Amino acid sequence: MKKISLAIMAIASLAGTTTAFASGDGWYLFGAVGQTTGSGVKPMLDYQLTSAGKNGFSSSMSTPTVYNLDVGYQINKNLAFEGGFIGSSNETYGASGGNLAGSATASARINGWAFVAVGMLPLANQFSLLGKLGVADIQVTAAVTGLGSSYNYISGIKTDITYGVGAKYDFNNAVSMRLDLDSYNVGSSFSSSRCSVWTVGVGYKY
Repeated sequence: MKKISLAIMAIASLAGTTTAFASGDGWYLFGAVGQTTGSGVKPMLDYQLTSAGKNGFSSSMSTPTVYNLDVGYQINKNLAFEGGFIGSSNETYGASGGNLAGSATASARINGWAFVAVGMLPLANQFSLLGKLGVADIQVTAAVTGLGSSYNYISGIKTDITYGVGAKYDFNNAVSMRLDLDSYNVGSSFSSSRCSVWTVGVGYKY
């Protein structure tokens, strides 16, 4: 909670120092799709096996498709706030070896919400660089087999700071395209790791 409070204070400070600038205000919708990089929810599933007494195994995780849908408000040319839903397709986990009786598998996915402040640095030719800071609440759910019973359902929630960078191109006053790299903390209170997400999205200001 301390980190979340610091993030909110930083966002409020940023808003106070930039609202003196004019132009560029308005509501917008933003949708994006992409993929994760890094370990993602794998450490949480590894922990589920080790907490069940399994060790010496090797594991791997597929790369899911991630998507998000946000509503935002641009205050001026340098600052916007946006928030919305983030989710993923099913990602497949597999573990074998060690003292596992056979192989353990899982089908996992994430979903949650995020609220961020978006700082924008306009460049030439309708391009802008972006920096993001905010709070995200991400839930992981997984159906696991191979732990000595036919079925195990696990879940975990992490609420933590999210941050990212990106670039935007404005086709006109209403339509834009963005490339974003965001970082989220995913997992549970017992095991979690930061997950990087690349997305390409389109925004529409109305």
